[in-house]
Parts: sequence; structure tokens; C-alpha cells
Amino acid sequence: MRPTRLALPGAAAALLIVPLVGVGPSVADGHDDDHDEVTLEDRTVLVRTLDNPRGITVDRSGDVFVAQAGEGRGRDGRAPCFPGPEGDVVCLGATGEITELHMRGHTGRLRTTTDVVKGLPSIAARADGSAAIGPSDVDFDRNRLFATIGLGADPAVRDRMPAAYRDLADKLATVHRFDLRRGTATKVADIGDYERTTNPEKDDFDTNPNSLVSDRRGHVVVDAGGNALLHVDNDGDISTTFVFPKEAAVSSPMGRIRPDAVPTTVVKGPDDAYYVSQLTGFPFVKGTATVWRFERGEDPEVFADGFTNVIDLAFTDDEDLLVLEIATNGLASGDPKGALHWVDGDDTDDRKVLTTNLTLPGGLALDGDHVYVSNKSAMANVGEVLRFTLDD
Repeated sequence: MRPTRLALPGAAAALLIVPLVGVGPSVADGHDDDHDEVTLEDRTVLVRTLDNPRGITVDRSGDVFVAQAGEGRGRDGRAPCFPGPEGDVVCLGATGEITELHMRGHTGRLRTTTDVVKGLPSIAARADGSAAIGPSDVDFDRNRLFATIGLGADPAVRDRMPAAYRDLADKLATVHRFDLRRGTATKVADIGDYERTTNPEKDDFDTNPNSLVSDRRGHVVVDAGGNALLHVDNDGDISTTFVFPKEAAVSSPMGRIRPDAVPTTVVKGPDDAYYVSQLTGFPFVKGTATVWRFERGEDPEVFADGFTNVIDLAFTDDEDLLVLEIATNGLASGDPKGALHWVDGDDTDDRKVLTTNLTLPGGLALDGDHVYVSNKSAMANVGEVLRFTLDD
């Protein structure tokens, strides 16, 4: 990846070279005192030993599913290693997983956990498995579990893997469907092949499917590497919905740069439109991330802006928007503190910071008043799933 297109895992890795300072609880005031009553309470760590946990979803019974990007090669000493997108050495392994948190109905209380899908590809730093790229998001469609598996590089790298690892590498940069009862996995769409043949951005080759949401005709997919919003229909055919343009030029240590947009997640809103969050690429200028609204057949429009390095979104039952920032002071700041914002669905200027008691969060999901966040999302062995209670 180019320095101007640091995708989520690689960008977050830069923060790991600084000590992780303690972050205390914080509930900050927003623009409107009328919404001081909107609070986030009862912070609980449900799980604390995950490997680079990312996207989260909740099924109809209230169980929570989280994509773990893995820890690269893990204990596989024969795993292939190669120069990574940030210039370091990364290794491929089969440590990516999808984990189910079995809850007690919709109470928010955990019964037990199960790794329901194992052996998915993961690329991570050789030394400690941090900042992995692998399973990145999960979503259900008619009780079928789907997941994006990232890459963050030219998809041609998959063809250069040793023969013993070729099948594993071929799962990178794809959308997969999993039958949890039968234990089967099916490749639904190869986003990497689509980039190689179509290259929607008409730029360098860089594929990193980072998020998906189901619709009646298939799935809407965000490619954070290709800066594109894609559609995968039920037959696996891929089409381009929108390509995000570069941002306005900003100053950086390398001179004036137009940062890449780097879309990070897509969710369906209460109005059936799609909402897409934006990370913004290097140098990760604070306050420049946008939430876009897409309605089929119409041009995209800005729904809310002024955020920093947004990584996920979710709508509440009251049709307000929660916005999750992976680094509220910017990924280049050296500060791993994340933040969760509440935004009024009718007046997006009316907003509030609910908490900054987060460390590089990576995923967000709601189940009624229960808010689930994957925390420490660029770290191996210490990743968490947090539960909060939203009182609005």
C-alpha cells in the first residue's frame, strides 16, 4: 500500500510502538445540553483474549459474533513471510477465526464462547501478531453467516505464496459464506479478482474488503483498499456502486498530500439507505472523516462530518447514529484512545461523545440497549469485546 493509503490494520500498527497509556472513563458533553441524558453505562469486558478483533454482529437470538483477524503465522514456523504493506515483515497463517459469544437471550449477559469458524487466513507482523489483516466483518442474511476477509495489498501477492499455502492465500480479499451447522465454507465473491480485472479506482492495485451488509439482492461491500463501495449479488457477480475520491490536499512530512478516503464500514439505516464511514488516509488529519448516505439511484450525500478515523457505525432503535472512532486524536498522534459518539438522527449537528474509555476499537453492534464494541482491535492475544448499556 502507498503511504497515502494506510488501511486500518497497518495504520493502527503505528500506534503500537508507543506505550499504551491508561485511559480512564470519560463522558463528554456534546453540542446540545438537551441531550445530556444520553449516556453509556455499565462497561463490562465480556472477553479479553482475542486476536485482533474487528467487526461484530448480533443474531436474532442475541448471540454476538466477532471476526478475529488472527495473529499471522501463529506457531507455524514454516509459514511464508514477505514484505508487508508498511515495509515490515509479515507472515501468512491460518489463525483467523470467527467467534460466537453465547448470550443469555437479549440480556447482555455472557454464557460461554465458541470459535465457530477456524483456520481462516491471517497476515500479521512476524514478531507478535499485531495489526493483523484477515477476517474483518461478519453479517447474517436469513440465518446464513457471511464474512469479509481482507488483504490490504495487490491481490497478485496471493499467487506468489508457496503451493502448500495457496488455498489459504486464495481466501484473502474475498467474501465467504459459512454454514455453521454443516461446518462448510463457500467463497461467494473474489474482490481481489475483481480489482485485478476492473480496478474501479483506476489507480494502483490494493484490495481490502473491510465491511459488508446484506440486502435483498446480495451484499453491499466496502473495499477500504480500493476506496470503493461494491455490490455482490446473490450469484456472486460484483459491480461498483461508487468510488470515493481523494480528499483535499493537506500538509504532511512528505509535503502536500491528497489523502485517500479509505471507506471503512457500511450499514443500512432506518430509512433503507446505506451509510458509509470514512477513515481518511495518511496523514490522518483530525476532524476530516465523513459519514456518507447512499440511496439507490442517487448521488451520495454527506450525512455527518467532522469526525476522526471512523471505523464503524450503528443505528439505535430511536434511529440515532453511533459513530466509532479508532483513534479520536488521529492515527498519527501516537494516542491509542478511541471514542464513541452519539449523533441525533434528525439533527446531525446535535451530537455527544459517549465515551473515550476505548483503546483502538474496531467494531460496533447494537442489540436493543446493549452496545457491543471490539476493543484493542490491532493487538494479538489481548483483544476484547466490551458491553455497554445505552441510556437515551
